[in-house]
Amino acid sequence: MAGQGDVFDPRGLLAALDRNYVSYVLIGGFARVIRGTDELTSGVDICPSLRPENVERLERALAELEAKRADRRRLALDEEALARESVIRLRTAKGELQIVPEPAGTRKGFEDLRRGASREHIGHGLRPQVASVPDLARMSAALGRERDLERSRELRRIMELEVGIQRTLGLER
Repeated sequence: MAGQGDVFDPRGLLAALDRNYVSYVLIGGFARVIRGTDELTSGVDICPSLRPENVERLERALAELEAKRADRRRLALDEEALARESVIRLRTAKGELQIVPEPAGTRKGFEDLRRGASREHIGHGLRPQVASVPDLARMSAALGRERDLERSRELRRIMELEVGIQRTLGLER
């Protein structure tokens, strides 16, 4: 996996998850960029379903991506590891991937986030489920770090713009 530090192919990474039918919600920086924030990101963060059959599909996708733990420990995705670790940082042939079983500010991770998530076209036939702007703001605010609070404020501005657009178009609920 030489040169992995230089590679960032988010579409390639997400395509591998899709080929293996992994259920997940895209969160973190790449999700915020898709939703309209002005930031740079160098990795993909996902909150996967923790159902055993989905974890098996995730393991197959990670094998395809030649995933290795960033901390060089053995990669094991079992129920215990997913419950014990808040973030599993991986290096893959397509770039950095973080698996976040239960992101800050959520209850039951995937089950909480999938309600507000929507499928977004990102090219090459990919339509990942992306966390909603309110959920991304909630997760950023829950982290409480200054940079995350700024991200939360930017996401709230995006929410205000979306509400204004809906009012203009007469699409209010």
